[in-house]
Amino acid sequence: MGRKCSREFSGWVLALPLVLLILTPIRKTSPQQEQPTIRVTTHLVQVNVIVQDKHGQPVPDLTRDDFILLDEGKPQKIGLFSVESDRPLSKPVEPLPPGTFTNRPEYRGQVQTSVTAILLDGLNTRFEDQAYARQQVIKFLEQLQPEDHIALYVLRDNLRVLHDFTDDARPLLRALGRYKGHVPTALQTPGRSGADPGSQELAGLRPQEALLTRELDGYLSCATRRMAEFYVERRMDLTLRTLEAIADHLGRFPGRKNLIWVSGSFPFSMGIDAQGRCALNFEVGPRTFLREIERTARALNNANLAVYPVDARGLVAIGSGRAYEADMLIRTQGTMEILAERTGGKAYYNQNDIQGAIRWVVDDARVTYVLGYYPIHSRWDGKFREIKISVRRPGLRIRYRRGYFALEEQPLGEKEGKAVLDEAAWSPLEATSIDLKARVRPAQASGENSLDVYLVIGPCGATFQQQDDRWVGTLDVLLVQPDAEGRKLSGVSSTLDMHLRSETYQHIQRNGVSLTQQVKIQPNAHQLRVVIRDRVSGALGSVIVPLSQFVNERGS
Repeated sequence: MGRKCSREFSGWVLALPLVLLILTPIRKTSPQQEQPTIRVTTHLVQVNVIVQDKHGQPVPDLTRDDFILLDEGKPQKIGLFSVESDRPLSKPVEPLPPGTFTNRPEYRGQVQTSVTAILLDGLNTRFEDQAYARQQVIKFLEQLQPEDHIALYVLRDNLRVLHDFTDDARPLLRALGRYKGHVPTALQTPGRSGADPGSQELAGLRPQEALLTRELDGYLSCATRRMAEFYVERRMDLTLRTLEAIADHLGRFPGRKNLIWVSGSFPFSMGIDAQGRCALNFEVGPRTFLREIERTARALNNANLAVYPVDARGLVAIGSGRAYEADMLIRTQGTMEILAERTGGKAYYNQNDIQGAIRWVVDDARVTYVLGYYPIHSRWDGKFREIKISVRRPGLRIRYRRGYFALEEQPLGEKEGKAVLDEAAWSPLEATSIDLKARVRPAQASGENSLDVYLVIGPCGATFQQQDDRWVGTLDVLLVQPDAEGRKLSGVSSTLDMHLRSETYQHIQRNGVSLTQQVKIQPNAHQLRVVIRDRVSGALGSVIVPLSQFVNERGS
């Protein structure tokens, strides 16, 4: 079978040690000719469970047989079971060779099996409330414990990383000391328009003038309302995308993941509709963004990320005659409760001890149980399914996420898939659902400012379907070069369609996919960002390569 052992596709070279690969376009067939497809996907549902005694202390000695798990009232077999604590991993991994970069968290230092990210929400929080919340976070960091593993993120007009995970309070305090808050201009836009002019205001005007005045006021009222809708929708989109980016980043971190979301408001209020889905009401009136909120909820649950919303305003007192503010407060607190319940966290509001709330959240995940099962139902219709978990040992308190959206894995359309790739490329957080390693070195060709980029995609990075005697999978690859200000200088995307013989498929399942390509570095490029997306599962992997050392090596 003496074929060449690599094959070029859209600029990439797919390298294999044996000649086993066939890359061809997917054939178009009529419905009568279409062959059956076997999808190598499973619906594993994982749930983190916190178990405490009556004194609030963790219970570390339960076994698989101590748990009873129901899915919509039907008993399920617990196929995956583990006990995880806040202990560090057994030993640090060997450092990466020079010029090698990866998104795997264990290479960023000692990673514990319980991590907590703090998101300071400057987009949805008044400036004065941000200052109070910031001081409370500083007080928490000043008392950081050796077993705490904390990251600091900020949401403004985009997501910023103040500092990624560390157990050292000093760099966290320095990073937070440099952050002075953000003035959320979107919150200055009124959520409701004024009333129409009354009869007294129009008294004395001629009929034609009164008519014109009413029309002008109606036009201005409509314009104000539309502006408010625009800002609210923009805030909602940025907020949900930020939560998804954090979920993508934490997806492959081991053990329990907590997100403490310190915010003063939400651009939406969430309830449950008749079909069991999240029903949204916005500050400017009812809107239908069910798909977006369900997508975000799925990303959070897929990453086993528990959300702990904390009200940045502390204790809120609203006087009489302020019904609108009271209504918005109730909506915000209700949304906090549902977000926490759906992900296994807990909401904190109407209390001034934000520092204490953060400490409680970190301590809350000292010991967790991971239960995994394959649901026996076949109704993947997008509806919310309720999970109930109990323990056979009496007197214990348990907490877990209350269910999941039964969404079938459906590939996104070309436009939506491109948008997801673009968002991952510009996120300051590397996506970790697909293990990705990039080895970079100056190209051998003289006179060119180019790099040889060698990518290794982890063994579980691609989802394959069996068609006839071939295993079929598709990966999207995106390379972006931004400058130091984040402006895009270059972007190249390609699609890798793989039709594999069984031997090649088995090799990739063991060793992953290897790709090589030469990349020309643009003048003033600050980074090379590589994003991989599996089309079937939607899983993402990304890695950020700083270019300064390579540019200097070439004397540019």
